[in-house]
Amino acid sequence: MKTIKSRFKHFFVLLLLLAFSCETTDLDQLTDPSNPTPDSADPNLLFNAAQLNFTLAIAYNEDNEDGLNVRAAEAARMQHLFGAYVGPFSLTSASLDDSWENMYLGALKEISELIPIAEEADQQGTIGAAKVIRAYTMVTLVDIFGDVPFSEAVQGLAFPNPSLDEGQSIYDAMLLELDDAIARLSTPNAIMPQNDLFYGGDANKWITAARTLKLKMYLQMRLIGNFNAEINALISQGVISDPADDFQFQYSSVVAPTDSRHPYYTLNYDSDGADDYLTSYYVYLLKDDKGFNDPRLRYYFYRQTTIVPTEANQFLECAGLNLENYCYLGDLYWTRDHGNDNGVAPDQLLRSTYGLYPIGGAFDADNFQAVTSNTGASGAGIFPFMLSAYVKFMLAESALMSGTTGNPRALLEEGVRASMDKVLNFNPGQVDPAFAASMTDVDDYVNFVLGQYDAAANDTERLDVIMKEYYIALWGNGIEAYNNYRRTGLPSDMSPHVSTPGDFPRSFMYPAIEVNANANVSQKTITTKVFWDNNPDNFID
Repeated sequence: MKTIKSRFKHFFVLLLLLAFSCETTDLDQLTDPSNPTPDSADPNLLFNAAQLNFTLAIAYNEDNEDGLNVRAAEAARMQHLFGAYVGPFSLTSASLDDSWENMYLGALKEISELIPIAEEADQQGTIGAAKVIRAYTMVTLVDIFGDVPFSEAVQGLAFPNPSLDEGQSIYDAMLLELDDAIARLSTPNAIMPQNDLFYGGDANKWITAARTLKLKMYLQMRLIGNFNAEINALISQGVISDPADDFQFQYSSVVAPTDSRHPYYTLNYDSDGADDYLTSYYVYLLKDDKGFNDPRLRYYFYRQTTIVPTEANQFLECAGLNLENYCYLGDLYWTRDHGNDNGVAPDQLLRSTYGLYPIGGAFDADNFQAVTSNTGASGAGIFPFMLSAYVKFMLAESALMSGTTGNPRALLEEGVRASMDKVLNFNPGQVDPAFAASMTDVDDYVNFVLGQYDAAANDTERLDVIMKEYYIALWGNGIEAYNNYRRTGLPSDMSPHVSTPGDFPRSFMYPAIEVNANANVSQKTITTKVFWDNNPDNFID
């Protein structure tokens, strides 16, 4: 597969250069903006670097194919898994190196250097926003890996081999970190970072994001404790509830001088076609699961051809397999099933690919044209870290299973409608009105889902409805889908692995770069559970 490593990294460096150019015109004073040092960088430069490395590490790393989001999405059947859960084309220790470096040697190190400099300059808002990023980073590390370095991390020669901290203790520390972030952001006239790529320097939105991260953490721990009081307090104080407060990273359509498009657009929209396959199960959920098309179907996925796949034109991919189950869903949707590793045919200009949302690709208006480097919204997509729609589903789960504030049925409806609103209004100029989803389509979908909820016999079945709708709304965010699956085991009808899967990863192995260099870190198995996962062994696969 092709790589966009240099282009994507250079995009971030360009942003840093632009931000730095606003600070000084003395070229003799410039330091490398992609690697600022404490004695030469101001808090704004360090914040720029931290927010970009944070996005690289969690959303898509520099190689684009091996980031945490990619591997989590593969395990959760959101993205096609080629072969076993652990293998040369899926999860390996070495495949996690870049994300680990972006977190520890990038974002976490930069934030540690930023805070004392910003303290001296009394930039409380900058410190607060940086602490939210640090908390999000550490929580993600715990959710994905379990026990990780924290208290001794990024301290250089003081701790050259940082020890592992227990995941629970890191969660506890990050809850305090977020409280401190909120206090700093609440300072009257708090000085905010000058190049805030998430909220444009709006302290109130950072506060709301911090509360929402705390909500996510408490919900993640609901199997091991009662956090109703904490969750209810956060609901009362205010969490993300409006699309204007969505915590997301915005890409652009700019190609030159540096490519700043969504990484998955650059991977799947060029002259040699789509590099990735769509996963059959995920496309099925929107195409056929309810007996009618999900209104988001044409926004999520794009079909390139009117050719119907056969064993002949897909070569090894469908050899000996039931075509309808593994490689083709009908209506010209070319897909691959979970774990299918039967070879790769030269079908990049035939296979269905990512659509308009969230990567800024093409809306499917029955065009049936092969993708090009300027198709659709030209890569002006987003990475959806935490959206208002997600919060509605989280609150629905919490209300149903823990009895926190809110009506789970009403919150389920609000979550579905919020997702529809987000997707159906995404880059609307790219949507052909003749094929656009209507409000009637949305209402019919919502009524169907509420009918499923009402027909459920118990809370487990009701939660299954909630989690499936949350899963569908998460398109583009594999990390939350992976977290939800390990916490709930839902959706209950997840497609099976079609070959030899090996153990399902209840956590990821440590990156090779850390195990090989750190005497205090030994490799672990992928069956090791994170602290909040007390579900039985083998309850998911």
